Amino acid sequence: MASAGISNDLLIAMGSALSEAIDAPFEMLNITELKGGSHRTVRLETTAGTFFVKWNDAAYLPNFLAEQRGLEALRQTRTFRLPDVFGVTERENHAFLLMEFIFSTEPTAQCWESFGHRLAALHQHSSPTFGYSENNFIGLLPQSNAPKLKFVDFFVEERLRPMLRRAYNSHVLDTTELTRLEKLIPMIEKIFPQEPPALLHGDLWSGNFFADEFGNPTVIDPAVHYGHREAEIAFMMLFGGFHQYVFDAYNVVFPLERGWKSRIGIYNLYPLMVHLCLFGRQYWPPIDETLRRFKV
Repeated sequence: MASAGISNDLLIAMGSALSEAIDAPFEMLNITELKGGSHRTVRLETTAGTFFVKWNDAAYLPNFLAEQRGLEALRQTRTFRLPDVFGVTERENHAFLLMEFIFSTEPTAQCWESFGHRLAALHQHSSPTFGYSENNFIGLLPQSNAPKLKFVDFFVEERLRPMLRRAYNSHVLDTTELTRLEKLIPMIEKIFPQEPPALLHGDLWSGNFFADEFGNPTVIDPAVHYGHREAEIAFMMLFGGFHQYVFDAYNVVFPLERGWKSRIGIYNLYPLMVHLCLFGRQYWPPIDETLRRFKV
């Protein structure tokens, strides 16, 4: 069976990897390439069931292993529906992430409210430090999670500055812009409220959320770490796609600190810098807007 853009050799490698992962032979019935995300993905219908397969060059095996561990960390919180991971492997110079395929439905009001409650429950899982036990990835980019006792130190040293260096070295940020961003850093040291570290999904845009076939809120593609929960809420608002029911339900369970909306632009400097590095200058204007707000 051939598919547009997917060679027979790749299909054979994919089938071999999946057969080993589920420990069962099967026949492929249909393959549908899916859109979106940083890697190539397909829905693979077989005589053994329907599966979700993500793949890329073998160099991305660490990305898939980190994603697998992130899903397991979220699973232990018993908050969201998550796809089962059958395996991460390498075949024919390709890395494969082999997972359960979860069919999606249109989110209902009840689903949105449940999502807000479950997100609040997730954020109540804490740690002595900000960061995480291992580094991982945000999109295709490496993400450092070295532990810090204070969130401002974590945000500046493990989030902003590494991305500023990457953007400058990639020539999507010029010297004047880098200087302005560096001038902003001392101004934000007292802006974050004092809260304990919260376990975050870490890459919670609308494309990484859906309602499953039973209407349960489901999340995928995490970049887990312990951070400030306002950063997660801010990122959810950056590109939209989440109903207001989510935020209202969240605030009933775990109210945000006063003035949280005024801090959204600061938190979103990081995901905007990530997008600047990955996709280019169209993501500079909202960064510039935040800098102008602080008169730098």
